[in-house]
Amino acid sequence: MNRISFLGGNGHCAARLDEARRHFSGVELAGAELIDTPYPGFEGRPRAESFEAFLDSVAAHLREAAPGLVYGTGIGGLLALCLRARGELSGIPLVFQGTVLWGLERRWMPRMMRLGLAQIALRRAFAAPAFQRRFARKHFTRPPSPGLLAAFFDGYARCTAAPDFFAWMTPALLRRLEAEIAARPEALADVRVWWGGLDRVVSPRELKWTEAALGPGARWPLRVFPAWGHYPMIDDPAGWAREISDAVAAARAV
Repeated sequence: MNRISFLGGNGHCAARLDEARRHFSGVELAGAELIDTPYPGFEGRPRAESFEAFLDSVAAHLREAAPGLVYGTGIGGLLALCLRARGELSGIPLVFQGTVLWGLERRWMPRMMRLGLAQIALRRAFAAPAFQRRFARKHFTRPPSPGLLAAFFDGYARCTAAPDFFAWMTPALLRRLEAEIAARPEALADVRVWWGGLDRVVSPRELKWTEAALGPGARWPLRVFPAWGHYPMIDDPAGWAREISDAVAAARAV
């Protein structure tokens, strides 16, 4: 069985993968399994006591899952690098798609969201139907079903870890990672990067900023999918499932 462990971004909910998961069970992708890695504090789970405890939980699940590939999107890519810096995921290929990396310290939203009032305002905005409709028009390349859209935003509403993430994932974390990766340069090996040509959430400039911070080891192969946005697992679940299945099969062959 070719297992793909998925590391989602902020507010991730299992419903984002429902349609894609059905393609993994189809005949054309037989032998591939998509595993949604659970995060403490997401979807009503208890919050972790610290970032290290959070990473411990994620690492334990990944060790049990024994994936052939780890796929990180949004902050999921940065979490994968945190695990690599700790010596986890050795020998397991990583695919980063539209991931937040060293641009974390340049983006205005993480800075704003360390303020309690900003967190309240964002939660209210995400709960507003008008905001949800605008977000969907801007960031999805095809309209999701009403049920999926509701589940998408409910993921943010039920993510009690959101304040912790903004407190934990700061420039100080990046400085620590730079030192840890300098001492363990193999942490940057076997990483491929995918980006949607229509991604309006995260810019590919993340890669330039990351390479400037980490050096040539972070000059990873980039593949751009012109028709993808930031959420290909929702916009193009069949095509997304095929691409991941092909990637894990190729990694296993190597």
